[in-house]
Amino acid sequence: MGDVVRILGLDFSDRQPDKAVIEYLHSMGADITVEKKSIIIKASSLKGIEIDMNATPDALPAMAVVGAFAEGETRLVNVPQARTKETDRIRCMAEELKKLGVDVEELEDGLIVRHSKPKAAKLDGRSDHRIVMALSLAGMAIDEPCVIDTAEAMNVTFPDYVKLMTSIGADMTMEE
Repeated sequence: MGDVVRILGLDFSDRQPDKAVIEYLHSMGADITVEKKSIIIKASSLKGIEIDMNATPDALPAMAVVGAFAEGETRLVNVPQARTKETDRIRCMAEELKKLGVDVEELEDGLIVRHSKPKAAKLDGRSDHRIVMALSLAGMAIDEPCVIDTAEAMNVTFPDYVKLMTSIGADMTMEE
């Protein structure tokens, strides 16, 4: 994959709270440029921070993966409602990240994720689209293949996910 990704067609005037992920990543040191209808993300080193995720519980799985690659410790807190989504996303992400060798601690209302060197593993996406896509991000940063069961769950919200990711250089396939 390249060192620069441009994401087109974003509407920053909508009320979707998950666009706060851009702010989270920027606070972690990500090199992100926001333009009128796109964002440009350049490869950069990240540092762990504490993030109050109460307004963005759906972003917990992806930010947990980011935390595994950020220097230091990333605290994802004040998000107890993440336990009552399609799955208990706090528990599920802690369990799946541990399979990857990530140093993660489950809190009542979130996760503490420490910088780790994730390794390939067979993962369970728990039939939760956000967990599947988050785990796929971890897999892309590991040299050996990862397999994610129930990956078809991502079709709920993003049926072209694999196609899009491969178009920007990801080595990803969807098996029947």
